[in-house]
Amino acid sequence: MKEFTILLLGVIFVTLIADSVQSIYADHILEDGKGIFKDQDHQNFAKTTDSNSKYQIHLQVEIRNAQGQLISIAETGHGSYIPEGISDLLFYEKLGKKEIVTIDNIKYEKAQYVDSPMKEDEVDYVSIWALMICGEIYGHGHKCVSVFQAGTAVGLVTQTDVVTNQWTILRDLD
Repeated sequence: MKEFTILLLGVIFVTLIADSVQSIYADHILEDGKGIFKDQDHQNFAKTTDSNSKYQIHLQVEIRNAQGQLISIAETGHGSYIPEGISDLLFYEKLGKKEIVTIDNIKYEKAQYVDSPMKEDEVDYVSIWALMICGEIYGHGHKCVSVFQAGTAVGLVTQTDVVTNQWTILRDLD
């Protein structure tokens, strides 16, 4: 079910970065098993809670009905990312202006990004949100991959609801 939800969200959020067509080398064929993919259908992710994580993710999800009334707000301070160069590609080339911040004596580059994914289904329960990049991937053809993702409390989203995701992503500079 979780894989189906991630796949469904991939289709929903493909418009996020639809204009970015990149040539991505899917190095899951390397013997050490590190790379974007661990096999033909599954991506390698690192958790932001890992002690050696170079990224921190904060996500706030706001859901409003068609009349603009607030339905729910969910947020998380944890997430996952692909620990290879594709995360840096998305961070530096697609997430706009960065600023340097210091938190607990650690320097970070901070990117803030807002997206409003469109719903295709009448009604859906959503808890996994993603920033994706699409392009030709060696060994996979044209594919969209979830580069950053975060899970929140499950939200009921209808086709007429307006979802606003406010991402704050910190990249460790130390």
